[in-house]
Amino acid sequence: MNLSPGVVLALTLISFYAAHAINIPVSQAKKSEWDPKPILKQESNHGPLPKSVPSQKQLFPRHSPHEHPLARPSRPLRPLRPFQRSMQDYHLNILAKDVKLANFQDKVYFCPVEIGTPGQKFNMAIYTGYPATWIPSIHCPSHYALCNPYRRFNNASSSTYRANGKTFDASFEAGQVEGYWSQDNLKVAGLIVRNQSFAEAILEPNMFKDMNIDGVLGLRPRGDADGEELTVMDNMVRQGLLQAPMFSLFLNRFNFGDRDSLLTLGGTNPDYYTGGFIVAPLTMPNRWRFKMDGVQTSNRDGVVSRWGCETEVDSASPLIYGPMEEVDILNLMLGGKPHHGWPRTFFFDCSKVDGLPDVEFILNGEILSLSSKDYIIKEYRDGEFICYSAIEGMICRRDETPVWILGSPFMRAYYTLFDKQTNRIGFAKAKH
Repeated sequence: MNLSPGVVLALTLISFYAAHAINIPVSQAKKSEWDPKPILKQESNHGPLPKSVPSQKQLFPRHSPHEHPLARPSRPLRPLRPFQRSMQDYHLNILAKDVKLANFQDKVYFCPVEIGTPGQKFNMAIYTGYPATWIPSIHCPSHYALCNPYRRFNNASSSTYRANGKTFDASFEAGQVEGYWSQDNLKVAGLIVRNQSFAEAILEPNMFKDMNIDGVLGLRPRGDADGEELTVMDNMVRQGLLQAPMFSLFLNRFNFGDRDSLLTLGGTNPDYYTGGFIVAPLTMPNRWRFKMDGVQTSNRDGVVSRWGCETEVDSASPLIYGPMEEVDILNLMLGGKPHHGWPRTFFFDCSKVDGLPDVEFILNGEILSLSSKDYIIKEYRDGEFICYSAIEGMICRRDETPVWILGSPFMRAYYTLFDKQTNRIGFAKAKH
C-alpha cells in the first residue's frame, strides 16, 4: 500500500508520542482530571496556610516521581499568637447565671448550695483544682469534731436521694477525705441539677476549721482517673441548664470595700472586667493547665523560667506557688529576705513595699503584671505589721513536672475565664 509522505509523517509522530506518553511529567500536563484547587482552598476557609505546608509546586516534585510529596522536612509551625475577644463575645446567652461568693480572709471563696428535696443548705468552697463535689454526712461519727454538727447531709430526709454504692476518697493538702458517693438534686444560682453525683464525707481533714464552710464544689474538668461520676458542670450542660461548659471568676479583696466576688456559670459578666481576654490553650484536658512563657520583674533584672513553664489556676490556693529554685530567685530579685524555716518565706520592709517592682507573668508574648499590692501580704502580728511574699516555693518530686500554681492573689488582679468548650483559659483585667 502506497502512502503519501504526509500520512507517513503523521503515523510516525503518533507512534512516538504513544511510546513516550508515560514519561510526560505531571507538572508539564496542561490539563488534568484531578484538580488540586479544592484542597488548596482551605486557605480561604481556615486562614492562610502555615509555612510548613508545601506550595502547589512542591506537591508535584520534578526530580523523584516516587517520593512522597509530604516527606520532606518542614519548618516548625509558627508559635500560637494571643488573640483578644471583645467584652460581649463570651456573654452571649441568657442562660449564664451569676453566683455571689463570700470571701473568708482572702483564703477561701464559697457560695451557698442546696442538696436534696427539700433542699439542705451548705456553704461550698469553690475549687478549680478539684473535680468532685463533697459535703459532710450525718453518718460522720458524733465524736469527730471536724464534722459540722449543724450542717450534715441527711439522705433519709430527701425524697430524691439515690444510693450510689461506691466509696469515695480524696487527698488534699490538709489531709484525706473519705466517705461514699451519692446522687441527689443539687441547686446553685437557681439552677436545679438533677441526679447529681456527690460524695458524703464521714472523715474529713482539718481544712475548714474555724470557717463557715462545709464542703467543696469541684469545678476542675473530669479525667479518666476520676471515675465515671459526672461533674456539676458536665450535668448542667447535659441537662440544658447552660449553653456551654464554661464559667468565670471575679475574686474581690478582703476588707478593701470591693463588691462581692462572683462566679458566672455559662459565660462572663462584662461588668467585672475591662478590655478583652488574653487566651491560652490548655495543655491537659483534665486540668486548667496551660503553658506560660516565663516570669520576670518589671525592672528586667532577669527572667525566671526563661524556656517556659507549665501553669495551673487554682481558686482554692491562697498563695502563688512555683518551683522552689525559681521562686527563691524571683523573691531575691525583689529584695526579699528569706526566713529559713518551712515553708520558706521571704519578708519585706513594709515601709518600702510601695516602691517594689511589678512581677510580670509572660503569656504568648503578653504581660500579666502584679503590683506589690497584689503579691505582698501585710499582716498585724504581736503589735506590729509584717510584710511577706505571697509567692512561695514548693518541692516537686523527681517524677513530677514543675508547675506554677496561680492562686487567689493572681486571680484577684485578673478576671479568669475557664472555657472547656474550646479547651482554653483566658485572663482580663479585673474591674475593682
